[in-house]
Amino acid sequence: MSAAAAPDEGPRNPLASQNYRAWLTATVAMALGVGLQIVTVPLFIRDRVSEDELAPVIAGALIIQTLPGVFLTLLGGVVADRMEPRLLLFRATAVAATVAVVYIVLSAAEVTILWPVFALSAVIGAVAAFEQPARQGVLPQLVTRPQLQNAVILGNVGFMAAGQFVAPSLGGFVGGDVGLTAAFALEAALLAVGAVLYLRIGHYPPRLATRRDFRAELAEGLQYARGSRNIMGLLALAAMPGIFYAGPLTVNMLPMVEQVLEVHDRWLGILFGAFGAGIIISSILMTLRPLPRRGLLLALSPVVGGPLLTLFGLSENPWWAVGALLAIGPAAAVFGNLSLALLQEHTEEALMGRVMGLYALMFVASTPIGYAIMLVVTPLVGPQASIIGSALAGSVIGIVLLIWLPVRQLR
Repeated sequence: MSAAAAPDEGPRNPLASQNYRAWLTATVAMALGVGLQIVTVPLFIRDRVSEDELAPVIAGALIIQTLPGVFLTLLGGVVADRMEPRLLLFRATAVAATVAVVYIVLSAAEVTILWPVFALSAVIGAVAAFEQPARQGVLPQLVTRPQLQNAVILGNVGFMAAGQFVAPSLGGFVGGDVGLTAAFALEAALLAVGAVLYLRIGHYPPRLATRRDFRAELAEGLQYARGSRNIMGLLALAAMPGIFYAGPLTVNMLPMVEQVLEVHDRWLGILFGAFGAGIIISSILMTLRPLPRRGLLLALSPVVGGPLLTLFGLSENPWWAVGALLAIGPAAAVFGNLSLALLQEHTEEALMGRVMGLYALMFVASTPIGYAIMLVVTPLVGPQASIIGSALAGSVIGIVLLIWLPVRQLR
């Protein structure tokens, strides 16, 4: 499809597909379990370290969680093209449920050592390397081309509503008021349900009917992506959130709650929930009508996101912080939804898993950079200055990419 072309005409409601509904239900259940980890693991760490060690230890755990993806995500993309999607998704989510069970034991036994956190983080990172390309790459098989953008948006809405809004809010209340053991138990149950629900997706044969050497299949995917300026531009943009936005925000959210806003633990869930709510509302609005000049909107979103995240960094009142995180929603929704939809629309079906692996790699390879920067910067200047400096740098880099990349021409 040319850069100036618009998506094919036809019915745009992906919920008409039974297999898409099954995928969405399973994804929401899985995201609820994953979203609880945003709150439960930092609280587990908080109870075992001093205040000045909190941000570095959280950053260290997050870096270890993302590192397996750096080495395994490209392999995960090949496996996604080789393996039946529903079986791969079932097995990956079942492993994540098992990790949550281990946390139940650690919390109930009041284990004080921290090394299991890093080991379990590495397992979760390895699971995501195979789960993400399979979950995202199967969408073009579940819906028609005119339904694809809304399928991506509704999938992201479901994932974000569950993982960034409902689950963190729930985790803050359960973990803070009932106890971490109960929160981990809820997490394990939701992930187990998600694993079983993925089996309801229809049987789709692997894209690679004839298997070759892994290296040859991987090289084919890399060569294909390298040959498309549009795909390379979309992949370059995918590195932005981890370095400048999501990475710094994840590391500094708990220090902001405890050291700047000085509020109860439940506010950790409320703030993550506000961020998710802004994305959800904006994403739903995006489904109501086709958007003009989607490439330009996508390229502008990191530029606009920087000043909005700066408002959160300046917050010293919890409700001001909630408002700032809600305001980031439109930019984050445009970025998350349009980057994936445009990438899938411009990728050949036979290589979808491998290109989705590259897309996931850009996230998992860039996010540790954001974590590592915060590991050094936050103890020196504090969470507020760390967030503000990262946000403004992201906005400047966004302007450079807006001018340089041809993505802005995509329709």
